Amino acid sequence: MTAKTGAVDARAVPIAHAANPVILGVYDPHSMVKGSDNFQIEHVFVAWQAPDKRALDRKIKSAIRDDRALMISVEPFTHAADWREGGDHLFQDIEDGRFDSEIEWICNEVHDIHKPVYMRWGHEMEDVDGRYPWARNDPEGYRKAFAYFVSRCRTILPEARYVWSPKGHKNLEAYYPGDEFVDIVGIPIWGLEKMDIDYWSRRRRFSETVEEKYERVQQFRKPVMIAELGVSGSRTYKQGWYAEIFNSPEYKTQFPLLQTILFFNDKEPYSWPMGYGSPDWRFDPKTLAALVQR
Repeated sequence: MTAKTGAVDARAVPIAHAANPVILGVYDPHSMVKGSDNFQIEHVFVAWQAPDKRALDRKIKSAIRDDRALMISVEPFTHAADWREGGDHLFQDIEDGRFDSEIEWICNEVHDIHKPVYMRWGHEMEDVDGRYPWARNDPEGYRKAFAYFVSRCRTILPEARYVWSPKGHKNLEAYYPGDEFVDIVGIPIWGLEKMDIDYWSRRRRFSETVEEKYERVQQFRKPVMIAELGVSGSRTYKQGWYAEIFNSPEYKTQFPLLQTILFFNDKEPYSWPMGYGSPDWRFDPKTLAALVQR
């Protein structure tokens, strides 16, 4: 930190094996950081109605090989030919047991891996923009469906940690399933330099970007996880975020419930609105080299 402004030195590069007060994990579909000791959690997405079983098996083996815990983001798409259709009866279908085989399959897949497991079901549910069929203006239906999933999965994975993961909007509280079904609250954090400049007329720091969403979820008094973190922009902008996260973790004092950060090491699969396209959240080459050295 600089004494005059408190800004993070953007020239700094994450130090491999640096002590960090939070647990670090990564969504790394192309295995760019395989073998790195810097990450303790392997993150994978599974569309439950048509899972890529080979991809899941690879990530399970990767977690075992690299001695990492596993987080599965279960995406509860529908049985319709267009997975995004049929959201109006998805929650009732879940309660009626029509997805029991999907629940049992995904929970049994990781039953015997002998690693800590995090199950993150139906993320960003309060953002009803049409991307996900489970993200609907039906908080009660969502809460019941989440509770149903957790209750059934717990019969198979009683030791798993269950993650409720809103996008961080003002209306998130209505979708909270209840303390008995939530072990961890997860939020996404995205640093997009162009958006910072367009909306705030300046480049925002990591801790500044976290603050608003953290304030909305700390009311639940649960451990907080940044379930997806990406930063995209100039090298200086990205290095500022990396330096703060890896080398200057004073933010832990500011956010005492924050225990885990999972990086999203891939290109954005969806096009952002307002002309922002699909940001590239991957680690830059210099940071990547520092992270994978052993």
